[in-house]
Amino acid sequence: MTLLNSRGINRLKESLDQALLGSKRVSEPTYMKDIVGEIKQWDERDIVFARTDLFQYFGTESDEFKAYYGRHPELLKYDTMVNKLPDLGSKGGIDVPMYLAQFSIMDKISTDSFVDGRPASSKVEILPGRASEKVKGLASVLGAELVGIGPLRQEWVYSHSARSQGNKEGFQPRGTPNDLSQHTNVIALGFGMNYNLIQSAPDFPVLVATAKGYASGAWVSIQLAKYIRMMGYSARAHHFHNYRVMVVPVAVDCGLGELSRVGYLLTKKFGLALRLAAVTTNMPLVHDKPIDIGVQSFCAACIICAEECPIGAITSGDKVDSNGVMKWKLNEQKCYRYWRAVGTDCGICMTVCPWSKPPNWLHRSVTALAAIKGPHQSLLTQAEKLFYGKHKSAPRPEYIDPYKS
Repeated sequence: MTLLNSRGINRLKESLDQALLGSKRVSEPTYMKDIVGEIKQWDERDIVFARTDLFQYFGTESDEFKAYYGRHPELLKYDTMVNKLPDLGSKGGIDVPMYLAQFSIMDKISTDSFVDGRPASSKVEILPGRASEKVKGLASVLGAELVGIGPLRQEWVYSHSARSQGNKEGFQPRGTPNDLSQHTNVIALGFGMNYNLIQSAPDFPVLVATAKGYASGAWVSIQLAKYIRMMGYSARAHHFHNYRVMVVPVAVDCGLGELSRVGYLLTKKFGLALRLAAVTTNMPLVHDKPIDIGVQSFCAACIICAEECPIGAITSGDKVDSNGVMKWKLNEQKCYRYWRAVGTDCGICMTVCPWSKPPNWLHRSVTALAAIKGPHQSLLTQAEKLFYGKHKSAPRPEYIDPYKS
């Protein structure tokens, strides 16, 4: 008879992993202490990608275009300018299909018939703890590298939907109010990005790595949601081109990581180099506690991402009030303008982040120290600069052709 069953061994491994990395589970997300006012639901129509859809799918003479910029005339000049720049992937040459093939498949599995549906008429009665084990186990088998479960806060649900591909059949029309009030739980899914590819940032290979992360999230989330519906519970997948929730704060609530200086999720395993998807559901589940890996104090001491940002979109200053939460505020307009200028989603910030390193013993040891709050965190950032120096884009891998202007 063994002293520990498989469940006990897994819990022991998790405890050892947390001890090595200096992380700890806490009663509430670390952003809670930074809440200074009311957090209002965000309208998805206001995000830069949804505004780009107005140019790409609707056109400047459409009712949707005129109505939106009638309400937001202050955005028209910027949006018109940025949408005259090259599309993402423009510098991929004959290898553009490496990126487009992944996104074209995601487009097809982004319709409401894939991400949502009716639950089975017969509900499987199962204890929340056992249901959570099954959901996490299946998500991991399907390919999720990080899985967490938490409460669905309605603040993180978009007030209105926007990514409808021009009100294409199968999508909720742009501007439709969202209602996920029947879903009380959310499963956050994380997918690490290829380390070698992101070293080329901001060159084309990073876009291939991005597409891979989103594609993995799409496949896993729709299958996981389908599984839950077959168990008799309501469930909806949220992935690229068909989100109803803001996946970064959702992932923080589920214990995958913390909010960083860049505004992205920072995790102990992948740093900033990951992509996210989620599943919301009314299936009774056990929540994971949020995590504190020392990101708030580390990012306060480290400004490498801000120093390396070629467009100055990342602040090197203090947190500011953004929708009721004190946070480091990314300048999304500068960031997206640079994306379009270089033809990729850049990725320099996630590449230079001291946490975004291969999981060898050296970097795991440094990460363990970085997660412990104290003055040494500033020294670690200086050591990072001395060891790695300024970011230089790595050459493209042999299977991707050099760029020809």
